[in-house]
Amino acid sequence: MSNTSEDRSCSEDCRDAGVFSTRVCAVMLVLYGLYYARSLAVPVVTAMVVYLVLRPLVRQGKRMGIPSTLSAVGIIAGLVLTLSVAMYVVIQPAQQTIADAPHHVAVVKEKLSFLTERLNAVSEATEDLAESSDDETDPRQTDDKEADPVPVEIKQPTWISSVSYLSGTGNVVSFMTICGALLYFLLATGDNLLRSIMHALPDFTARRRLVEVIENVQEGLGSYLAKITSINACLGVAVGIAMWLLGMPTPPLWGAMAFAFNFIPILGALVGGSILFLVALVSFEPIYYAFVVSAVFFTLTSLEGQFITPGILGRSMQMSPVLVFLSIVLWGWMWGFMGVFLSVPILIAARMACEGYDGLQPLAFILGADVPTPSVPDDSELDSTESTESSRHVPKPYLEQESDSQCLTSIP
Repeated sequence: MSNTSEDRSCSEDCRDAGVFSTRVCAVMLVLYGLYYARSLAVPVVTAMVVYLVLRPLVRQGKRMGIPSTLSAVGIIAGLVLTLSVAMYVVIQPAQQTIADAPHHVAVVKEKLSFLTERLNAVSEATEDLAESSDDETDPRQTDDKEADPVPVEIKQPTWISSVSYLSGTGNVVSFMTICGALLYFLLATGDNLLRSIMHALPDFTARRRLVEVIENVQEGLGSYLAKITSINACLGVAVGIAMWLLGMPTPPLWGAMAFAFNFIPILGALVGGSILFLVALVSFEPIYYAFVVSAVFFTLTSLEGQFITPGILGRSMQMSPVLVFLSIVLWGWMWGFMGVFLSVPILIAARMACEGYDGLQPLAFILGADVPTPSVPDDSELDSTESTESSRHVPKPYLEQESDSQCLTSIP
């Protein structure tokens, strides 16, 4: 009997390990497929995220008697108009800043010469130590190393290769075309596609679960992006006004930059503050003024990130900074800039989808879902319980003794 039980436990352990290995391999294959097909996956995922956010507008239009196709056309036209106005306001100052970049680089090097000189001194000292250690090595070993051919291989960094996804005009046009066309068809006929998928499911329970998951993902993404967009718009206005008061050139450009970069948690504020520091270093003669400008920017973003956003989003939408940072790094490495912008919506959608299935509840808790807490009876319930016990005229020590004996004799 003991051997049989041991064999059974070993087989169960091996089966669990096999299931875990299979799931890990499946996840790795999916991630590799998304990386390999990023030129197609990025516009498709972007269109699906925007569709889930804007789907309530189409449903509201259908309740008012507006056809889905007409609502889709109106939404697409509104998005194109908004993007066109934003690009018209920002494009000219951005082009001027990029055109003056070589001159700005020279000015930055000159003003930061006190730092570069110290860094050069440290690098020279390191090279001297390396040369002295090489001189102390065996000359025969150095001769052997010099005799061997040294392979030279030039590799492009992965971040640069991912960033170059939207660098060309053709890539931007293809991205906009695929994303815009798919978004229109999803808004116009997405509900019909969902009905077809539901009819393909085996039973009513699976259909109801799918509807609940879609509704949860839609509600979570829509609420998050709507609130974050409003917060970022207010932050952009505040940054623009602050830069105007500080005398920075082209304040609308820096307000738009703060609005866009704040969609990227953690890294967006760091990159924005660094850019403003360099621009202020070029625009103003005193070096300390650049620190003042960046300090004002970091103060505004810190107030927004530590007080305003948590107060508006609430605890239900808060996520671990570690998971957010890892998501940004992962999707940024796979999909470049668009992956950085899509990292948080993908994380929210994954968490909402995992909450809808019992088998994925542990993963949902890891991603930041609220862990259910056992209900604690209030004072009224405790009073009613005590009154019931006293009405029975049973001594309390006897009750405790009886409960202890029941716990000891009960079968676990």
